[in-house]
Parts: sequence; C-alpha cells; structure tokens
Amino acid sequence: MIMKQFLLRFKLNGKITYIILGANVVIWLATEIAGGSTNNLVLIRFGALFREFVFAGEVWRMVSCAFLHIGLLHLLVNSYTLYQLGIFIEEFFGRSKLISTYVLTAITSSSLSLLFSGGISAGASGALFGLTGLLLGNAWAKKTYVPDLPIDERQLIPFVFYNLWYGMMSSGIDNWAHIGGLLGGIALGYIFDPINSFDPSRWKQIIPDILGKISLIILAITAVFWILSIWGINLSLSF
Repeated sequence: MIMKQFLLRFKLNGKITYIILGANVVIWLATEIAGGSTNNLVLIRFGALFREFVFAGEVWRMVSCAFLHIGLLHLLVNSYTLYQLGIFIEEFFGRSKLISTYVLTAITSSSLSLLFSGGISAGASGALFGLTGLLLGNAWAKKTYVPDLPIDERQLIPFVFYNLWYGMMSSGIDNWAHIGGLLGGIALGYIFDPINSFDPSRWKQIIPDILGKISLIILAITAVFWILSIWGINLSLSF
C-alpha cells in the first residue's frame, strides 16, 4: 500500500521535478566522465555560463547552466532543494508553471550574473531561488479569492536572507545569480496562481499559458545548441 501510494504520487505530482533531477544527475555524470565537473574546459563545453561566449551569441548558455553542477556536493545540495520545492510547486501550481519558473528564472539569474559577476557560472541555485521567489511573490499578491497554500511564506524569508548572506560571505558563489533568480520568481508569483485558485481576470489565464509555451520553445532551442556544443560544434544565435 505504501509503495502504491508512492508510485501514484510520483506519477501525478512529481513527474517534471524528477525529470529535472534526473537530467541534472545525468549531465553531472557526463561531465565527470568527460574530465571532471570541476574542470573549467569541461564546464564550458557542457554549457556553463561564460560571459565572453554568451556575448558572442551563445545565449542558450543562460538556460543550460541551470542544469550543470560543479562537484558532487553542489549537485546534492541543489538536488535536495529542488526536490523539496519542485514537488510542492508542481502539485499546487502545476507542471507548466514549474517548467516556466525554472526556465525563465534561470534566464533572469544568468542576466544579473552576466552584468555583475565574472568567470564561469553553473548550477540550479538561481532557478531554485526563482522557485522560492514564486511562492513569496504569490503570497504577497494574494487576494481573498486565492486559497492559502499549506506553507507559511514567512518561513521562506529567513531561508532567503540566510542563503544570500552566506553567498556574500563565501567565495566562489555567484550571489548575483541568486538575486536575479529570486527577483524573477517574485515577478512570476504575481502572475502565476495555484491550480485551484480563481481569478476573474483573463490575463491571469492567458499570460501563464503563453509563458509556458515560450519556456518550452526556449528549452527546445537550448537543447539543440547544447547538444551540438557537447559534440564540439559551437553555434551562436547572433544575427
């Protein structure tokens, strides 16, 4: 019975979260086989964010870097956080909004990183801050017709401040990426509502659907250029 309930939960509520987790693990294993997930040349080949390459037209790196991890500890910490946040958001907001938030906040995360940070950047943490921002933004925008989620958003604020403070105090952490993901998530929180919420305005139905389709297109384009890069074929999207 317990196993049956677990499989049912996996099938209904955790499908996309587990796919993202699985992709992150497979990509990390591939980087390890290719020469090590802490090797800068390997990271660049496998889609890490690198300002020089992005400004040269390889803008797909702004998304691919969110599926790449530097070392086993980095992967484990982000995987645990993704599991906790992803399952919850997928269950209460839906699969499309989970994908949209992960992809779009990976872009906002990368944007601030490119503007204010240097060097090579990789990891899901920017998108994870985006998922946290989604919950905060939705809580702050909540109206009387939006039911409460079974989570106290006030518990998220210390989590955010602690991790931002830790990022500022530690070397090798791209805190601007965290801030970019958080801000992007908060913005989406004002647009995305839980599945069982009711909002009479049409834009609250249309915009999430549009953003969901755009996110899938971005992900598909990223995958094509990403795979080519791993094969040693570097193409840009510059015109």
